[in-house]
Amino acid sequence: MKLDGVTGEVLWSQHYASEGAENESVYGMALDASDDVIVTGRMYETGREDELVTIKFAGVDGAFQWESKEGGAARLDDRALSVDCGGTSDPVVAGLVQNADGSASLMVVRYAGASGGILWTDLQPGIVNDLSGDGWVAVDAAGDAVACWKMWGGATSYDIRVVKYDGADGSVLWQRTYNHAGASADDPSHMILDAAGDVLIAGVTAGNYLTVKLSGTDGATLWSATYEGPQGWYDVANHVLAAPDGTVMVTGFSDGVGSGWDVATLAYDGATGKHMWTARWDGESGSTDEGRCLSLDPTGTRLYVSGYTYAAGTGMDELVLAYSLPVTSDAAAAPLPPAFLDAYPNPFNPRVTVDVRLDAPDSATLTVRDLRGREVAVLHAGDLPAGRSAFVWNGRDDAGRDQPAGVYVAELRTGRGVSARKLSLVR
Repeated sequence: MKLDGVTGEVLWSQHYASEGAENESVYGMALDASDDVIVTGRMYETGREDELVTIKFAGVDGAFQWESKEGGAARLDDRALSVDCGGTSDPVVAGLVQNADGSASLMVVRYAGASGGILWTDLQPGIVNDLSGDGWVAVDAAGDAVACWKMWGGATSYDIRVVKYDGADGSVLWQRTYNHAGASADDPSHMILDAAGDVLIAGVTAGNYLTVKLSGTDGATLWSATYEGPQGWYDVANHVLAAPDGTVMVTGFSDGVGSGWDVATLAYDGATGKHMWTARWDGESGSTDEGRCLSLDPTGTRLYVSGYTYAAGTGMDELVLAYSLPVTSDAAAAPLPPAFLDAYPNPFNPRVTVDVRLDAPDSATLTVRDLRGREVAVLHAGDLPAGRSAFVWNGRDDAGRDQPAGVYVAELRTGRGVSARKLSLVR
């Protein structure tokens, strides 16, 4: 639907249903050079399961213009993930198509804006075939397209794959695989282009915020930055934004000390990647708060962070934060954790020693959790003396089953609070 920018009044709305009238979902939307609306996502096609579907509506009145459906040769569940037009009228769509062998490929398609006909298409192997399965596409001022997705790098775990296409014919101009450090998993959450056409990626590496800038000319890494919150637990950047002055800002969630997930928003110098400021926000209930999207007002002096917050009695509520730029950093105000945890070797295989140090005796529970918060193993439950205690985790759950490679969290709960340490299991 289209809303009036001043009053919020609905100017027009459209409803779309496929032939099977099931599984219609929108994953991306963009405006073309004429302010017509392009939406992309998935729909069910009889005999082909879910397909990528892209639809164009007139921006003036919402009148249907065209639709185009694409899918993989295996005729399995496929879906479009992202669409962009840049300053052109010919949209570029990126989507996930499943292959018969259980793998998946990233499909990149450019359509003629006038008719919906295909101008060019490309398949890139190796996108991770899971429910996250995220991919992004962006079009620069020259009309060239950049696609980004998560891939499996084997010995380097999950990596970030980026390909740039010639906008005219879809030929590959350059391609890069970004691995931040060793076997740590690198998982992108969002990708955009700045005004110069350079690539900005936000995500997570080894449980910390990851922000990367690549050259739009050749894909070379210009800078990268990470952020670990005061708890030293799990911190994920969800969205990246480039301000008119080149400042790069990211937001997401970051574990606080005794405050659950907090909305953490950071800014970096766009030229150097130098950290400029951090703003953390914790809701009244001290529970789960997450920043999902960033935007600027027309003057570029006010930053909006949208997301959600959990509140007692109302559950998950919509959240919008507004900051006047530049923001004054408040990251240093976080209190120290109630106990000290260390782990070595880390990354590890096949076992890791978790050190607990308390300054006074206390009742404690030490568990290992995955990044979804699921309890994997209990290493200790009971009293602990003051001083050092050591516990070993062998990479298995309490039933003795080997756990997959990835990032886990050693969580210590005492009468004084919660402390945590990331554990990186490699296989």
